[in-house]
Amino acid sequence: MRFYKRLTKVKVLSFDLDDTLYDNVPVIAAAEAWLLDALKQQHPESTLLGKDNLAAIKRRILLEQPELSHDVSACRLRVLSEGLRQQGLDEARAAAMAEEFYRGFLEQRGKITVPEATHRVLSALGQKYRLAVITNGNLPIEHTELAPYFDIVLRAGVDGRMKPAPDLFNRLAEQTGVSLSEILHIGDHINTDVAGAVHSGCQAIWLNDHGRTEADLRCLPHVALERLEQMLELL
Repeated sequence: MRFYKRLTKVKVLSFDLDDTLYDNVPVIAAAEAWLLDALKQQHPESTLLGKDNLAAIKRRILLEQPELSHDVSACRLRVLSEGLRQQGLDEARAAAMAEEFYRGFLEQRGKITVPEATHRVLSALGQKYRLAVITNGNLPIEHTELAPYFDIVLRAGVDGRMKPAPDLFNRLAEQTGVSLSEILHIGDHINTDVAGAVHSGCQAIWLNDHGRTEADLRCLPHVALERLEQMLELL
């Protein structure tokens, strides 16, 4: 644990999800693999839609519609729909199939493994603070074992621009009726979580569980932790 700034009064704790409360890398890899396999197995007309092809479609779409970069769900649906349309499907059929595959992808996306330590930390902190989620991702948290801990879940896209933009932090302050400085945000990402929270006027905890150095930081958090369990020592 390392302190950079003095923590002041905290009323709300906001958490990033991916790679903060659970390991997201294998989850995304498995969901992506399921999606590509489903495309090939269930619909022969989509066999040309591989990872590289979909990535190229995404790059082009984001050049044309940069606002989609703030909504991973809408972007993925748009990419799938465009890819299927390129395989010869009419627009309506491509959109319907994209929705079908995306629902399957989200089901796989929700198959997370939540460490016992995360349960212990959230259970203890939830007795003293209001807990919220601020995420750039599309985890269907309502279908996971994390759901009971949070009464506010803010997602980039439907609730505002992605972190590090201030939208989601501002919205959390509005919904909870606290000042931005009374929100303590916890996350692993030096830009979206640490810089995003600090520049928005919130306090920030950097979960540095991969041994990164201070040289990587764009701005200083209030506290850096090596393990999420250290939250129980801090608060």
